[in-house]
Amino acid sequence: MRCFSLLCPSRGRSKRVIEFADSVFNTAHKLQRIELLFYIDTDDSERSSYYKSLESLGQKYDMHKSIRIFEGPSLGVPGSVNFLAQEAKGEVLLYTSDDQVYIDPGWDIRLDEEVDKYPDEIYCMWFNDAWESQKFCTFPIVSKKWVKELGYFMFPFFEHFFIDTWVWMLAKSVDRAVYISDILVEHQHWKTGKAVKDETYNRNMTTATNSKHARDRETMDKFERYFVADVGLLEGLITNKEN
Repeated sequence: MRCFSLLCPSRGRSKRVIEFADSVFNTAHKLQRIELLFYIDTDDSERSSYYKSLESLGQKYDMHKSIRIFEGPSLGVPGSVNFLAQEAKGEVLLYTSDDQVYIDPGWDIRLDEEVDKYPDEIYCMWFNDAWESQKFCTFPIVSKKWVKELGYFMFPFFEHFFIDTWVWMLAKSVDRAVYISDILVEHQHWKTGKAVKDETYNRNMTTATNSKHARDRETMDKFERYFVADVGLLEGLITNKEN
């Protein structure tokens, strides 16, 4: 049975994590093949609340062993996602966020349908986020094989931005970008008016003296040769070209 691993870095949002996790379990058709992996920073002021809240949720769904919490130094989103990807047990890895809410039931069955089309396991998929997903990939979904072969889920030289864009562009380059528009996983970002602009959002804001966005834009250009090499690697792994 195919298993799904949802990878969620979080900081300062123990309450939002519960809303996210509860929505995942509440809408999944086959709970026994779902695992949730969280990365929290050791210096997070809400650290203890994560454990208490997620333990309670595990009891609610009888999914104690399927909720795994890891903590350590602040790695940023790319670093924490890559860490969780190495720890994941599932064949399919979903980059997720504590400001997402899964809406449509049976999302796992729908994802099965698309994954089944690619027996070579080379793909990048994403759900409808009710915000930006029609324009580009938000919250990429890839196979464990994809991560193993490339050596990363999120390109490790980014600080925060363009991590989903890089994965999406790789998939587009090998014609394996798949948008699943009929499954809604709402991204309740503060810019959509569905969340408060909290300190976690503020940590990544661009200022006159500190712009992660600008630095990551430079990284995108600087390491283009890595991108080209990884496209070639993925192309070599594709066996059913008709897709």
